[in-house]
Amino acid sequence: MADLLRDAVKRRALRGEPRVLIIEMADRLVPGMGEELRRFVEDALEECRVETHTQTRVVRVSDKSITLEHNSTQTELETAAVVWVAGVRMSPLAESLRVEKDRRGLILVEHTLQLRAYPNAFALGDVAFYPDVVPTLAGTAQLALQESGLCARNVRAFIEGRELKSKHFVELGEAVSLGTEHAAVLSAGKVVGGPLARQARFAMYTARLPTWHHRLRVGASWFFEGTAPRPLQPLGF
Repeated sequence: MADLLRDAVKRRALRGEPRVLIIEMADRLVPGMGEELRRFVEDALEECRVETHTQTRVVRVSDKSITLEHNSTQTELETAAVVWVAGVRMSPLAESLRVEKDRRGLILVEHTLQLRAYPNAFALGDVAFYPDVVPTLAGTAQLALQESGLCARNVRAFIEGRELKSKHFVELGEAVSLGTEHAAVLSAGKVVGGPLARQARFAMYTARLPTWHHRLRVGASWFFEGTAPRPLQPLGF
């Protein structure tokens, strides 16, 4: 976002340089990611001259300012824009279900993804707590994607009266976009950064889209920088 903002300022011949701040309540950036990938993120932000403030919380947001609190001291800053990234919340439907849950409200499931006391019902993704998972995977799309394959096989096995399977879910890798030109990818314990990593990240995400329709459409949009190519329009894309 900082790259896009600075590019917009330059193209409009505006004076000065925009000040970009990241406010994080935790004691580190991207707390859900490993140390290797975090290093790349911090270096990229420093190179882009983005200020990071950890162990800081947002107290108040108005139309022209934001109030922050760090070490019990509050500071008000004038702002031109605020982007709020506040995590995810499970579907309200899950909150209303009368099933066994953990203290966070996640539905407790067996190793087969079946609900406890309801073997004919399955749950996965953000609404479910699966016991055999590497901790860093909790609440990620990667975990939901892996669970979907197991869930589909077990639903079919349940209908056909066959034995249901379980699985230990592990980290397949991590990827994060770093501006408009770079990214960082963690695979097999090694981190690769730069423009090549951005292409690898795109390939990873595109390959996991559900249909060829989605892959072709997203791939074309990426290649043509967001402009729908004319050859695809007669095909209904």
